[in-house]
Amino acid sequence: MKQELFQEIHAFSLWGEHADHFEYLASGKDGDVYTCNDYAIKIFKADGKSRDDGKKLQLLENSIYYPTVHVYTDEYMVCDLIKGETFYNLTGHDEYLREKYASEIQQAVIDAHQAGLSAFDLHNHNIILTNEGEVRIVDVGRFGNEQEMMHLGLFGSWFSSSRRRKQKRNHHHHSSSNKHHRRKHSNSHSHSRFFHSSSRSYSSS
Repeated sequence: MKQELFQEIHAFSLWGEHADHFEYLASGKDGDVYTCNDYAIKIFKADGKSRDDGKKLQLLENSIYYPTVHVYTDEYMVCDLIKGETFYNLTGHDEYLREKYASEIQQAVIDAHQAGLSAFDLHNHNIILTNEGEVRIVDVGRFGNEQEMMHLGLFGSWFSSSRRRKQKRNHHHHSSSNKHHRRKHSNSHSHSRFFHSSSRSYSSS
């Protein structure tokens, strides 16, 4: 990164200078994201809970599923701009893309685990399908340190919760099918229909 651009980013994050050089992209719980010269710049909010995105991305530097970080401070973080669309922009809260790219997302979770992080905050807003058809995770601010998560009793991966949701759906389908079977063979003339959808809303965090 050129020193001139670094100075502009620094001035922009502190005093809002050179604002015309930066294009706004999105806002999250912990910061606002801008782009400039194929970089993504996250300016941390004063009331945000996390300011260590850069440190976490540095731990993940050997994984292809996360952007490369270039500079990070307590005020901002600069990483590569990932070009593509979030899963949410493509399918809303539907689970279709997460199921289609389950192996890639699982590897991203494993890579985080090997770096000592728990990727428990994965959702359709921070998973991107790039223009080349690859999966990338673009926000690691709420990724937790596994030792801290275990100490707090919060440790768990995205896939364990996903399996629980799938098992719950399968159990619900099985129970409803049994009820339908019993109703079919009863003397009652009432009829009911059961619609089972593989899609579930997935609340963003």
